[in-house]
Amino acid sequence: MRTRSSVGGVVIAALVILLGTALATVPTPLYPLYARELGLDSVGITATFAAFAAGAVCGLIVALRNSSRLPRRRVYLLAAALQAASAFVLAGDLGIPGFAAGRVVTGIGSGLLAASGTAFVLELGQGLSPLGARIVRTVAPALAFAGLGLGPLLSALSAPVDVRGAHLVFFVTGLLLLAGLGLSVALLPAHAGRQGGATSAGRRSALAWSPRLGAFAAFMTTGLFGSVTTVLLADLGVHDIALSGAFAASVFLFGAIGVVTLGRRLPAAVSAGCLAVALLLVGVAMMLSSAVLLILAAVAAGTAGGALFARSLGGAVSSAPQHAFARTVSVFLCAYLGLAVPVLGFGFVARSAGTEPAVWAFAALGAAVCLGVIVARRVEARRTSVQAPDLSRERSLA
Repeated sequence: MRTRSSVGGVVIAALVILLGTALATVPTPLYPLYARELGLDSVGITATFAAFAAGAVCGLIVALRNSSRLPRRRVYLLAAALQAASAFVLAGDLGIPGFAAGRVVTGIGSGLLAASGTAFVLELGQGLSPLGARIVRTVAPALAFAGLGLGPLLSALSAPVDVRGAHLVFFVTGLLLLAGLGLSVALLPAHAGRQGGATSAGRRSALAWSPRLGAFAAFMTTGLFGSVTTVLLADLGVHDIALSGAFAASVFLFGAIGVVTLGRRLPAAVSAGCLAVALLLVGVAMMLSSAVLLILAAVAAGTAGGALFARSLGGAVSSAPQHAFARTVSVFLCAYLGLAVPVLGFGFVARSAGTEPAVWAFAALGAAVCLGVIVARRVEARRTSVQAPDLSRERSLA
């Protein structure tokens, strides 16, 4: 029997995922404040962002290794609690060590929340009406992108003038996460998500390369705009925190739009091709010192990245629905590796050679990964077409 509480549970879980993943990008437009008051340079900025992503990778590895026995609800509540704790750590005046530690904890909670939360919301949606379940299946993969876009938007709206103001933003976010955690405990029944362990049990087939590379490329793009937006805009003469936050938010929000509107319509190879072109346009925009072209390229990259991620996640889960949780975690693991590693290299190249060469190197790497998606899709499609006659022959002999 479907009840109003099931609808409320889905809504509050979605809101907690939005807030929890938003915490990952709240600092995006605030890095100039930390650079001024704590002495962070481009390497320091990308290193703290990579620390967050490294924490996410560690959390996802733990979740993947224990996917056969971890109830969704327990992982979701743990991730929400970690995010609330990290928000309060970031709200404290603890200098660079405290900021770095808070970012690592944020990463662990964000990775777990994005992966397990997405799987959990999809599972909760099965208890809704057919229309509600269809809406949840469409929207759930977009929650991580939308949350990442909400973070810089919150910073842009609050527009703190110093690090103390930034601490207040984190403190309020922590309070909201605590409230969401309390409502989750009250609205989500204790038995919710327990069937996940059974469906993840048994021998798991290996995840194909195209969803791995697709998730890596999509989140690699968000990593660029989620960490060094202020560096890119400063190179073009833009130093306004509110504008930087709105710019970063638009990339992620268009990513969410790409997930919802194009994820099921656009083939992975087409999405990957569009993303490669958009990343190269970012390099052209920096070369021409054109803020307008940079915005257009970033929005195009966000939209194509969202479509590619939706296709990657959907393909990975549909190929082995009995292992949906493990597949979801695997895809997010590849995504957060894309979030962490390339942007750290960007910081080192930017410090030694400048912003423009770093952007071109990043764009070239992104285009190469997108090309890998296209090649992997063709190889997998050919392999499937070869295996199909063999399977039909086996059935006829049986």
